[in-house]
Parts: sequence; C-alpha cells; structure tokens
Amino acid sequence: VLDVSESMLYRGPGSALSKFEYAQCLAAALAWLVLQQRDAVSLVTFDDRVRVKIPASNSPSHWTDLLHVLETARPAAPTRAGAVLHEVAERFTKRGVVLVISDLLDDVAAIRAGLRHLRHQRHDVAFWHVLDPAEIDFPFQQPAVFQGLEGGPRVATDPAPLRQAYRAELQSFLHGVQ
Repeated sequence: VLDVSESMLYRGPGSALSKFEYAQCLAAALAWLVLQQRDAVSLVTFDDRVRVKIPASNSPSHWTDLLHVLETARPAAPTRAGAVLHEVAERFTKRGVVLVISDLLDDVAAIRAGLRHLRHQRHDVAFWHVLDPAEIDFPFQQPAVFQGLEGGPRVATDPAPLRQAYRAELQSFLHGVQ
C-alpha cells in the first residue's frame, strides 16, 4: 500500500531522492522479493482515496504491471491514510501481509483506527515510515519561505526560533505513530 500524496514529493536539501522516489524503489524491491519467492503480490496506491489497485498475482508478467503503476503514479492530492486503511481492510478479503509505505502525515487517531480495522480482518501489518532527514532534523538556518506540502499556505519565517517547537511536535507525532 503506497502513499502517493503530495507530501511524499518532499525532498530536503542534500537529499538524492524525494520521499516518493524512495518509496517507489522500496515498493519495487519488496514486490520483486515477494515474486521471487513465488508468492502473490498486490499493489494499492493512495492519497485521499485509493487510486490504483492491482489484484494479487504471482505470474511473471505481474512484475511489469507493478512497475508500470509505480512509474506512472503522480502525487497530487492530500493524504487520508486512515480512511484508506479502512478501505483496504474491506477490499482485501483474503488474509495476508499488508505493507504500508507512507510518511503517515495524517491524523494519528485515524491511522490507528484504520490499523485496528486491518488487524480485525486478521492481516499482519508493517509500516515503512518514510521521512526526509530534513523533516526530522529541521536543519534550516536562514530566513526562508515554507510551503505547506498539501495545499498549506506559504509562510515566510526565521526557522531558528521555531526549531525547538517543531522538533517537540514531530516527536509527539512520531510517538503517536509508534
């Protein structure tokens, strides 16, 4: 289950890949490993809703279908991971392993509710929480204009006085997600 929301486009200073490009590589690698074991793999892309769902298969041609979806996905909408996890729980009727690759920038309570729904359906769930190092470290020193990743306003500010509060909010969010 791959997050293709706008916030995944973020690439911090010095980062070689955006969060989305990293997630595409991770999804492709995991799918390849599963197919090499002759197990079936499915792919769901989402932002504020499910965008694409490729049914599970283990056929050799399935790899091409998965890569095509990964290569053509274009992030454009906000995240609603919690609601999508509920939808995935309803769509995946056969018990399995659900791997979620996302920055999880959504309401933590909604994510927990979606996770509970998946667990209630007896799926095993693992998250790959994709964040850019700059989102964690907040290395910005000079006054800058920050743009909301999912339609938020542009805000000109001096990041130095915000660093401590930002990191505290991030730690609270990460604790909630964990």
